[in-house]
Amino acid sequence: MSLDTKLRKLREQKGWSQMDVAHQLDISQSAYNKWEAGQAKPTLQNLQRLAEIFEADFYELIQEQIPNLDLSNAKFENSPFFVTESTNNTISYDSPELISKILENQQQMAKLMESQNKLIEHLLKK
Repeated sequence: MSLDTKLRKLREQKGWSQMDVAHQLDISQSAYNKWEAGQAKPTLQNLQRLAEIFEADFYELIQEQIPNLDLSNAKFENSPFFVTESTNNTISYDSPELISKILENQQQMAKLMESQNKLIEHLLKK
């Protein structure tokens, strides 16, 4: 199912109008309408906020956008970075290097998002 269809279905399940969702995201209704119409795509930050307000799984929301991405643990079973879920619903890591790599990746993603936002702001000013 495409992102635009998922957004429409999630919104309708909540009984919200496009204006209701747009207001929660602090964007215009027409901008949100373009997402549901498939004419534009939300930023990563807005995708995260959509998952939060719709109480939806972020990965399921974007899965169609990245169909070749396999996030299952199967391919990591013989890796020192294998992630397991314990019985008390906390995640344990078999390697301290993994935590370091995750933190490093988060910092890089934050920098990329900041650059993306600056680029969008620059383009909007034109």
